[in-house]
Amino acid sequence: MASKAIKDYYALLGVSQNATQEQIRLAFRQMARTYHPDINDAPDAEERFREINEAYEILADPEKRKSYDFFTVSLDNTESNSTPPTQSESTVTETPPETPAASPPATKRPGPQRIYPPTWAILLIVLGACIIVSVGVGAVLSLQRNRPTGGAESADVTKLTTFLSPPKIPADLTVVQEGGTPILTVLPNQLDVAGTAFSIVPVTPEQGRWPIPQEQQATAVWIYGTVINYVVGVPYVTATESLLAGLESSDRITLTLDNGTALVFGAPQAQRIAAEDLSPMAQDKPGLTLVVLGNNQTNRLTVQARYLPEESVFSDEQRVDGLEIQVLKSSIPSKVDDMLYFVVDYQVTNNSGASSDPMFFDMTLEDGNGQRYMLNETATSQGEYGPLTQAIPDGETATGSAGYLVPRDIAPPATWVFRSDATSVNSVRFVLPYEPPKLGPPVPDVVLSEVFNDATRAVIVINGTIYNNGETNLVVTLDDVNLTSGNGNGALQASTPLLPWTVAPGDGQGFEMQFSRPPDVDSVLLEMLGFTYRIEGIQP
Repeated sequence: MASKAIKDYYALLGVSQNATQEQIRLAFRQMARTYHPDINDAPDAEERFREINEAYEILADPEKRKSYDFFTVSLDNTESNSTPPTQSESTVTETPPETPAASPPATKRPGPQRIYPPTWAILLIVLGACIIVSVGVGAVLSLQRNRPTGGAESADVTKLTTFLSPPKIPADLTVVQEGGTPILTVLPNQLDVAGTAFSIVPVTPEQGRWPIPQEQQATAVWIYGTVINYVVGVPYVTATESLLAGLESSDRITLTLDNGTALVFGAPQAQRIAAEDLSPMAQDKPGLTLVVLGNNQTNRLTVQARYLPEESVFSDEQRVDGLEIQVLKSSIPSKVDDMLYFVVDYQVTNNSGASSDPMFFDMTLEDGNGQRYMLNETATSQGEYGPLTQAIPDGETATGSAGYLVPRDIAPPATWVFRSDATSVNSVRFVLPYEPPKLGPPVPDVVLSEVFNDATRAVIVINGTIYNNGETNLVVTLDDVNLTSGNGNGALQASTPLLPWTVAPGDGQGFEMQFSRPPDVDSVLLEMLGFTYRIEGIQP
């Protein structure tokens, strides 16, 4: 009976035992590409490729990896014997790697005077068997849980109002303020509650129903049509509800409009109303009403504040140190790997009484977690105007761009902070709309590593790997796999793992499929995720 040492799967992938799952995944992809038989002509490439897949299958599964680590540590100085199963002509015979240096060394067998193994070794073997049985039972139960139950009934789903398409608002819509003077209505774009900022998007709710908040926790919604008593919905989170419930009469709430006008409200009063109560939308007196949306409670928290015209600032721009700053546009022109270029196009009017040098401007981008991002030269060059380089004389206006390199999942809201000089204590802040770009589709790549004919069972066995080079999960179902020939289709009899498969971005999934062989044919076509392979020489 032949003996075989335990393989060192970490060495096969070229990683340490403390490697993270991401490091294991990257190592596997690199090794698989290197030793794939279609690429590598070395005599042992096929065997190395099979061992690499075997190692990844164990180390990529946390439970299997845990069991493997247990045995390799516990049996480090013992010899592991295994009897290979009898294989037919259609199966592949596994051979041990030629260089066993990476595998744990097997110690010499004890002398003949020790006929029976020690008790502790027997206990370890029994414990290992229990672990293997437990893992197997867990896998079976997991598969059973994924199957639909026969008594389940489908449920009707009704799509409610969403905020992806803001309404078109008439340009000549006016509102009468407390002083009785009509002013042009513009969209609110920023809400500041006791130092906490929210960006705002407009929505049109369905009649008799409050709108549904966006998933972004720092994005509020303005109820279109509420222009005397502004009604703003904020998404429900514990921190936001605590903030609103704890407001004091001396606290101020600021609503900034698109034209830079800052409306100030004071004396906030919190109360709870029934979830179906729409009375806060009443437009009988100037004010601001904040409504918490999205929780499942029978009542919702509302805050009503009084309009303070004496503290409000009516201006088309924000001013700092004699400079009038206006944000013209913010955009994401391109991305680099998992990073984005975030660009702010702005306008500066110099009324300071002296020439102003843009080289001293301090412009930073701040996310919802307080993380600040400095100017990036490449990102700035992608703006509409590019960097400001020339001095701005007094009374003149200039336009420029400020660009930043930020993560794709930057925490909202994105706030642009402008100071005339890095040493100035004055600044202006603009909350900018931010919607992360949608991830790209999955990009499959199918590589077949082995195909053989099992004449005894009249099946065609196909081994390979599916890679996902896209940005979203790749889901492979039975409809994505088809085996055809001149005499009909070959039915899929078994697949390992069971379909459907979900392949994460940048990951790969090894597989084995068994198809019934169509009669009297010597070639078939395999169609898989848009790839077509001709398989020949299968006639028994």
